[in-house]
Amino acid sequence: MFLYPRKSSIKKWATWLLAIVLGLCTIPGNAQQVVKVGGYDFPPFVDKTGGTSLTFDLIAALNAFQKKYIFEFVETSSKRRFINFDEKKYDLIFFEALDWGWQGREIEASDVIMQGGAVYITRAEKYKDQRYFDDFKGKTIWGILGYHYGFANFNADLDYLKKTFNAHMTTSQEGLVEAAVTGRADISVVVNEYLQVYLAKHPEVQKKILVSKKFDAVNSYTILVRKGINPDVAEINKLLSEMENAGVLKRLWGKYKLK
Repeated sequence: MFLYPRKSSIKKWATWLLAIVLGLCTIPGNAQQVVKVGGYDFPPFVDKTGGTSLTFDLIAALNAFQKKYIFEFVETSSKRRFINFDEKKYDLIFFEALDWGWQGREIEASDVIMQGGAVYITRAEKYKDQRYFDDFKGKTIWGILGYHYGFANFNADLDYLKKTFNAHMTTSQEGLVEAAVTGRADISVVVNEYLQVYLAKHPEVQKKILVSKKFDAVNSYTILVRKGINPDVAEINKLLSEMENAGVLKRLWGKYKLK
């Protein structure tokens, strides 16, 4: 005596089998890996005010140039970027340097992708020349909270900066320029790459400020990569080299009047 399954049971099994088959068919064979890129307000690399951001453009260029990875931006802050990295909220960060507080972490630096740095600016006045930037004694210095400056031996501690250098730390590069123009700051320390972009948009400011010929510090901008992930530093370097040879990076830097 044979027992035949009910039609309802056959229908259920057929439905489940079809779902399994369809599920297997829809699994992508070459799914792109998502790579999270951290970034904080650091014009012109990341501009939270809505201005152009070099990090966003580089992410778009990377996504267009290759199909293995999808690079996505993750917002952090200059002070929390270390904590968020330790929390594994992102694995890469662009236009950064190892000596900006990353020592002791499982992180590596790519080849240098751009040379830059921060310069001093002050309100243009007849008695001022380049010697004005030789001595900070008795002068107010404005900078960005959480940034590491050469004049302070890269110590970003707020209390130390206030007590030692009479420093006023703010959150806006534009605010630094305005503080120098109005005389509220004796000296502002501004990222040179930002200043170039700002003066291109506001050429009238050029005559209102004196810009130092010397740098507070020369920055060798790299991409920092968490150890043990894909893409690793070697793959990032290879990708950047290919983009350089293809003229992609030159066009990108040119958009911002940068070298």
